[in-house]
Amino acid sequence: MESFLEKAFHYIAAIIFLFRGILYPQPFHNSITGIILDNATKEPLPNVNIYISNTTWGTTSQLDGTFRLLSIIPGNHEIVFSMIGYDSQSKKIKVNDSTKIFLHIDLIPKIYKISDVTVTANIPEEWFDDLKIFKKHFLGYSPYSLDCEFVNEYEINFEHPNRKVLKAQSENPIEIINYILGYNIKCEILNFEYTESFKRCDYTYRLFFTELDTNDLDIKEDWENNRIKKYKESLAYFLRSLSEGTFRDNGFEVSLVYKPLNTGIEILESSEIITKDHPAETYKLNFSEYLEVYNYNIDMKDSRLSWLRLNYPTITIDKYGYPLEDRAITIYGYWAELGVASFLPKYFGIEKTE
Repeated sequence: MESFLEKAFHYIAAIIFLFRGILYPQPFHNSITGIILDNATKEPLPNVNIYISNTTWGTTSQLDGTFRLLSIIPGNHEIVFSMIGYDSQSKKIKVNDSTKIFLHIDLIPKIYKISDVTVTANIPEEWFDDLKIFKKHFLGYSPYSLDCEFVNEYEINFEHPNRKVLKAQSENPIEIINYILGYNIKCEILNFEYTESFKRCDYTYRLFFTELDTNDLDIKEDWENNRIKKYKESLAYFLRSLSEGTFRDNGFEVSLVYKPLNTGIEILESSEIITKDHPAETYKLNFSEYLEVYNYNIDMKDSRLSWLRLNYPTITIDKYGYPLEDRAITIYGYWAELGVASFLPKYFGIEKTE
């Protein structure tokens, strides 16, 4: 049996390993502040949930409707305003080191439509069949999906525009607990559509991550180790390694191919496909056809191959490995099969300094 001090040592060791090689930004001097009102009454709205999409960075509005977020990592962000009984809103913002942004937000009360449906005590069997398909594709093909729990899955509504298409939506964010990575994830589903005939799933979402809490140091250490492992499997880690010129040392083999599974030309140096912008701390990624990525950080050999295709002639990547353009890359292979169960917060391991 380990002593408390031994457990504490192992936990600290895991934290040190987590941040090895991670960039530590200095405190930024930017701020996002504002006020939120009811669009109809113009009264201030307290307790509105405000968050940067796909991160752990959030707050709530005060009694007078005001809010503030400080020291945000520079980049292109989507800030979301959400409250039960109101339509959620979002704003695309560009933040640099010294940006001062003030937002005036009017939330519109949600109008609920009463459909001609007879409500029964029993949920139709078809709903459970649809839920099974939804979970399979939304959580993704990954061992992580086995330890995810939906808190309010009964709020998900399904429809079939035709026999081969499944759509899903919910009035309120869906809450998921990921017990492997240690996160509570609130997910606003903007679109979900699965087409059976093409085996294709398209969905867009906004996520907000909150770390689960426990006093058990062993569980905390497991979470940190699982997050590190997941990060090393990720596209963000690859793109960051590519921008830093360390992709081969970090476990990646890269080739340019005409199409997936074809023999291609091996990339030995990052400079063959990526260049740094000066003086900005961003990078330009440029290649034609497909970039094949073999990832040795993934344990399962059959899951190590992925392919990337740019949706623009050139895309911009920040120094942490995140594209700045919307829908910058189309992904195939293993990375394309991952879902919410495998996602980490954006800028994982790069702490926001208050």
